[in-house]
Amino acid sequence: MKVNIYSDKFSGTLTASAVLAEIKTIFRNASIQASYFPVTDGGEDSTEILKHYNIPIQHTLMKRDFVGNWIPAEFLKINNEIYFESAKLIGINNSSHHSFDLSSAALSQVIDEVDVLSLGGSKTVDGGIGLLSARGVDFCSNEGIISDPKPKDFRGITSVKIRDSFKPVGLTVLTDTSISLLGNNSAISAYGPQKGLNKKEITQVERHLERIFDMLSAELGIQLDPSSENTGAAGGLSFVLGKVLGCNVISGSEYFLKVTNLSSKIQRGEISIVCEGKFDKTSLRGKVIGEILKHVKGEKYFLGGQYDYIDDNDFNGIFECGPKGLANPKEELRNSARKLVKQISI
Repeated sequence: MKVNIYSDKFSGTLTASAVLAEIKTIFRNASIQASYFPVTDGGEDSTEILKHYNIPIQHTLMKRDFVGNWIPAEFLKINNEIYFESAKLIGINNSSHHSFDLSSAALSQVIDEVDVLSLGGSKTVDGGIGLLSARGVDFCSNEGIISDPKPKDFRGITSVKIRDSFKPVGLTVLTDTSISLLGNNSAISAYGPQKGLNKKEITQVERHLERIFDMLSAELGIQLDPSSENTGAAGGLSFVLGKVLGCNVISGSEYFLKVTNLSSKIQRGEISIVCEGKFDKTSLRGKVIGEILKHVKGEKYFLGGQYDYIDDNDFNGIFECGPKGLANPKEELRNSARKLVKQISI
């Protein structure tokens, strides 16, 4: 019996490697041999996961994150290109600040130093406006230019001006979701709650972003559509990087599966177990677990924090940690893994 286990991070509780370590203990005790694969779509902890697949570090530089803290930021070398994980500077675990007080401007420090920028796992919901402000776009109020605009400043923005220093960026950008920034089932409404936004704040951000991007469209003389696919990653950074700054936006999941050669191993398992903190409709919209499920053969099981999806017919079994997993993630993960072992051992 060939068993493959794939785990993304459990956001806010366990890294992918920590998840697999707990499962490995339970499976070894049950004398079940398995292969263990940490996976990522380019979001939080993607650097650590890529290093697991022997991707080398190019260099480590000190950079300021979005609250001004100096941190050692690792840059990887993948196929002669420099890779950087955006969550290192704007990650959801970097700060306890409210998302309305945070901007994406910190990424401007690395834009000119990398070839591949991965998005995902951010705490920002500024639609990339902070980054644009640092790259040559002035967002103005009636009193003048707003320096480093954050969502709390959006209501005061009355005009947009393009400086002479503004220019396109030739990057490959990896997205961890294909969801749109605005429109129906927007990224702000889907991911806003996990970034600390309530319903009123979600509505405010969406309304102001739509208004500001209309002004930006008029200033640039191009049609910008934040309701199109692949624009919602990292609170809208994929939108401004792809549609305004001219980057090549591609799937982070597909990139990861290709550079690690993991795609060639997926179909070899008779039993495939996928793990993530929460499986819902967004898991099938560009997330790495959803991409893996497209390729696996044989029996499929979900083992994770929470399953919140209408259709469970794709799985032979679903094993959740549930609400208790937030308080005791390792213990509840082991309990769920024991239940899974009983089913596949029958």
